[in-house]
Amino acid sequence: MTKPDFGTLIRSFFEQHLVAQRGLSGHTVLAYRDAWKLLLQFASRQHRKSCAALAWEDLEAGTIRQFLDHLERERHNAVPTRNSRLAAIHAFFRYAAESDPRHLARCESVLAVRFKRHAQRVPEYLEQPEVLAIFNQLDCRTPLGRRDDGLLRLLYNTGMRAHELVNLDANHVRFSRPYHVRILGKGRKERTCPLWTETIQALKDYLAARPVPLDAPVPLFVNAGGDRLSRFGLRHIIAHRVAEAAKVCPTLFTRRVTPHTWRHTTAMHLLQSGVDLNMIRSWLGHASIETTHGYVEIDLEMKRRTLQSAEKLLPTQGKRGSSWQKNPDLLSWLSGL
Repeated sequence: MTKPDFGTLIRSFFEQHLVAQRGLSGHTVLAYRDAWKLLLQFASRQHRKSCAALAWEDLEAGTIRQFLDHLERERHNAVPTRNSRLAAIHAFFRYAAESDPRHLARCESVLAVRFKRHAQRVPEYLEQPEVLAIFNQLDCRTPLGRRDDGLLRLLYNTGMRAHELVNLDANHVRFSRPYHVRILGKGRKERTCPLWTETIQALKDYLAARPVPLDAPVPLFVNAGGDRLSRFGLRHIIAHRVAEAAKVCPTLFTRRVTPHTWRHTTAMHLLQSGVDLNMIRSWLGHASIETTHGYVEIDLEMKRRTLQSAEKLLPTQGKRGSSWQKNPDLLSWLSGL
């Protein structure tokens, strides 16, 4: 394949394959774009060529490994970020192998570059008193209070992702029974999630104050300027409301609460309420049941710690010291075993 063919394949990968064929969201496409921009800039420096002059042989497996090391050592990327960059690279080389089998061997060598293992962080979630403290400090007599009340209720009710919430329009919510919301999730997969009566009422109060027809195809949540709320705006709202609630609920001072924290909170509270695991998987839009099963492990660990603390409440059967501790001659004690 000649040099122009490489550039053409990159272009078709982004313009046709990712969106038209795989149906990836705009956020995922942008993440893939950023990974490839970094890789091409790195390869350009390594081989002392312009990006336009790069060819297939400049992107061998060895260069990919050097790039991944560069991300960790010089850009200080965490392992999950490093792995997500590699996922974007793998996606292109799988596409390239299917598009032009002449490069199959080269593509296979790059696809053999492995993801790096790392310790999985335990998802943080809010306890029920902390959730109540956040809602109790909202003043629903003000427009921003009504907006944030409806927003946080919807987040807690559905456990949706940040981009799923900010992309909602008013007509995505069914305001008549049975109440539910249509959510466009990862991979453009659509799901519906039931809504509580309190959530629907909070949304009605918020939209009535704007005012917006309930079936209008307009952004459900807007910022102070009337534009669609962004993910960064959502993070700011949550941080502000948590900081206010922390004044009366000190445990919130130790929390780093993000939109995804609310998602974990929904999952844990559903699990603790006895909701079936498959229902939670459908509720949150997980592609794999294994992802949902992680919350079970967190819940079991929490119960284990609770059981250990309860054991301390029971009286002991009498203190019995180890015999070797009473014997200054440890070797003699071992010989007597």
